[in-house]
Amino acid sequence: MRVYVIRHGESVNNNLKRWTGWFDAPLTEKGYQDARLVKEFLSGVKIDKVYSSDLSRSIETSKTAMPNREIEITPLLREINLGSMENRPWTDMTAEQKERGVAVGYKEFGGETKDEFNARINEFFKILENSGFESVAVFTHGGWLRGSLDKVLGVNLPKSKVLCGNCAAIIYDYNGEWILNSFINNISAKVTPV
Repeated sequence: MRVYVIRHGESVNNNLKRWTGWFDAPLTEKGYQDARLVKEFLSGVKIDKVYSSDLSRSIETSKTAMPNREIEITPLLREINLGSMENRPWTDMTAEQKERGVAVGYKEFGGETKDEFNARINEFFKILENSGFESVAVFTHGGWLRGSLDKVLGVNLPKSKVLCGNCAAIIYDYNGEWILNSFINNISAKVTPV
């Protein structure tokens, strides 16, 4: 199976440099342009199944990139819950709080722990493993992409070391074990998929 995991296009909160998490920030016009580039990127690829986070920025990205397709919406693909930090400026969190959040989650703000977030990621990977599909597109969030890399590579990558722009794409292959095929941070630089 080949799985294309794609971050949503630019949201209003991305543009305003605000924490988002489960806050339902809509796409900007640039976000829709990003999604149209994903459509071009995936053109010619036979996709058996499309999944999306239940937050509108992912849903709108998936609908724009994969028009006229049935999309299964699931909260398993949501970004990590940031609790009281959601929809607040990035500067409202100290460097120490940011580091702690990446390492253990955002329980101190009433959000999810890293273990709770990883459990959601693992649950979704199990669904894929048992699906029988050959090619899947998954529309989700930056934290989810990084968390999926941690799962597949078996490491805890520092957030600052993994650029994950809007509409970044990770391509995984699964044949009894998960393998990282490609990581594309700038989808506009890549016209055809691997």
